Amino acid sequence: MELKKSAVNARAIALRILLIWERKKTPLDEIIGETLNKYPLLEERDKALVTNLVNGVVRHLGYLDYLINRFSRISISRIDSEVRNALRLGIFQLLFTRIPDRVALAETLKVLLQRGRAKWVRGFVNAILHRVSAIKNSLPEPPKSSPMLYLAVKYSFPEWLLHKWSKRWSLEELEKLLQIMQEIPALHLRTNITKISRERLLEYLREEGLIIAETCPYSPVGIVLKNFKGKISELKAFKEGLFSVQDCASQLVTFLLQPQPGEVILDACAGVGGKTTHIAELTGNKAIIYAIDQYASRLNLLRENFQRLNLTLPQIYVGNVLEILTQLKVQAFDRILLDVPCSGTGIIRRHPDIKWVRSVRDVRELSQKQLDLLKGIAPYLKIGGTLVYATCSLESEENEEVISHFLAQNPNFRLVELKAILSNFLSEQVETLIENRYYLKTYPHRHNLDGFFAVRLERTA
Repeated sequence: MELKKSAVNARAIALRILLIWERKKTPLDEIIGETLNKYPLLEERDKALVTNLVNGVVRHLGYLDYLINRFSRISISRIDSEVRNALRLGIFQLLFTRIPDRVALAETLKVLLQRGRAKWVRGFVNAILHRVSAIKNSLPEPPKSSPMLYLAVKYSFPEWLLHKWSKRWSLEELEKLLQIMQEIPALHLRTNITKISRERLLEYLREEGLIIAETCPYSPVGIVLKNFKGKISELKAFKEGLFSVQDCASQLVTFLLQPQPGEVILDACAGVGGKTTHIAELTGNKAIIYAIDQYASRLNLLRENFQRLNLTLPQIYVGNVLEILTQLKVQAFDRILLDVPCSGTGIIRRHPDIKWVRSVRDVRELSQKQLDLLKGIAPYLKIGGTLVYATCSLESEENEEVISHFLAQNPNFRLVELKAILSNFLSEQVETLIENRYYLKTYPHRHNLDGFFAVRLERTA
């Protein structure tokens, strides 16, 4: 049922987005963006409320569903999607926001009324929300005697992923990881060093009122904004192209590449250009860069980012990277950045929908695609050249195992030790970022960064 324009409110839009996401399981950010674009007159505070409600429900989905099952006389699997998501929205507001209980209750019922739901349905929802509200400081928990079930419910993670991770980490460390992944992370910025120094940018941001801006200990150009409220794109420093939004772990990947002026460099999976623009900045805008991605929409954003940062546009191609490389006249690249499509388990705290759409099969299939991509691109690297392979995944199948299989089949490549390279721009933090001499690995619970994996490969023959 379509809502009349006059009746549209933030919670109604949030419910609509959740219904679309539950049906399609496409990236949540895309659904939010596409839906909000249909409401150009919606106030910014209402847009922020929609985003917070939707992301909050998805972040805590497992726990919300556990409570619905405990307080409902009908199994959640038998509750229709609209009512189920209205309950999720209501309980989320009761437990995880500062919205007064009476407002959360009234607004949830109002949305159901606007959508034409029967009185008995609204009564059913009202009863469950009142039960939760009445004992919200002493809510039931699953038994701790079943550790995986307990952690899965408490931190809203699928059990298959927890069983997988429990083979790598103790229950204590696993819980620390889950705990921080449920938190909303700070916003990380990357200084555009072609325009300004990090120190001056910090001063500039503080002049704009961002007194919470501080340096990132892991990146020499990184800045951390804690508890930032508002639209980053409205900052004067953003409009002037003085920084990009990029997690400091992601920044490290480009530093590992060590791009140099005058080199011919390929960003094989460029996306919206986060690392591509960083390559341009590190080379003083003097490298010959090729940016390839299979999605035209992402490359359109890449162009916008280059223009905002006042950087020279790279050679841009849309399509399958291996097919495009066969058509290009470039004989060999000095450096290649291969930031492959992956499961994204290292960035769940920024994109909570990832944990609900991934599966064991996805990880297995992605690892094969990653290996095929690495093997296909490797011949385009010149002898003596550098290739950086990176993922935002915590899964060994996509990381160490891909590299191990690749090296076994390509003896003309070798891994490069990372300590000396990272020591060029880091000091005290280097040892915490390196595993087994060759692997750059960052973790949310150890570094308060996104989870990233990267290696540096050199072609020897």
